[in-house]
Amino acid sequence: MIKRYLSCVFLLSIIILGGGALANKDGKSVNVTTTDIKLYQNNISVSQNNILKKQFLAAKTTFKQGDKGIKVREIQQKLNKFGYKLYADGNFGKLTRYAVMDFQTKNKILKNGIVGSLTMKKLDMKPTSSTMYKTPVIKKNTSKVSVSNNSSEKYINSKKITSLTGYFIWIDSSHQKVNVFHGSNKKWRLVKSMVCSSGKTSTPTIKGHFTVGRKGSYFISSGGARCKYYTQIRGNYLFHSVLYDRKGNYVIDNTLGARVSHGCVRLALSNAKYIYYNIPTRTSIWSN
Repeated sequence: MIKRYLSCVFLLSIIILGGGALANKDGKSVNVTTTDIKLYQNNISVSQNNILKKQFLAAKTTFKQGDKGIKVREIQQKLNKFGYKLYADGNFGKLTRYAVMDFQTKNKILKNGIVGSLTMKKLDMKPTSSTMYKTPVIKKNTSKVSVSNNSSEKYINSKKITSLTGYFIWIDSSHQKVNVFHGSNKKWRLVKSMVCSSGKTSTPTIKGHFTVGRKGSYFISSGGARCKYYTQIRGNYLFHSVLYDRKGNYVIDNTLGARVSHGCVRLALSNAKYIYYNIPTRTSIWSN
């Protein structure tokens, strides 16, 4: 590379000293302008930058979210050896970062989501029962204030709540609960109460009266997570499961009982399936 660069410099020196002219293959003089020389120099500079960039990436030993390339794909493949089932596309996205953090926790090293020399060393080791990924058990946080069946039924039946079906859903954000009732106006009976996670302060869950809309087995969020068994509240506000990886193989966020979502109402998978399969469309929903 150095020899080629020196030869280019030598060639440019001849052109400049020779009055900016070269001879073509027919022996005729060809004028070379200052602009031509600058363009040639720029091309050399771009070529050098590309070579240096490739050398830098090849020598890179630390990888984090936002990085892309063959090395990242190798990291994803190594994580998959430990049971993470990532899509090895060479793109260090959120799901890869979650997997790295979980792997670091299992290996009792700094949990920062960045793959450095120590994390890479651990990835090259043989998987063991303690380092293999295991689907976590969903932890339900209990509400600060408990609401009994009798008090919730009494509260709902004190209001004039009707539904076009035999069911009614109450999203009680203050207690992070989704309560399902069966019956009719002033005769509602609580049949299921579920811990949920509604929208955080910056992206709250909508409040008001709505009806159950469309349903689907899953959708992929903007962050790349798979949300299973969704039921529409209104617009893009939905009931759905906790967050899974893109392929739906493992849970990446199992938080329940806290305001953490972007506006949707998250539920344990079994509860999202319950609403999906048992609550008909046009069922009344009240969110407060």
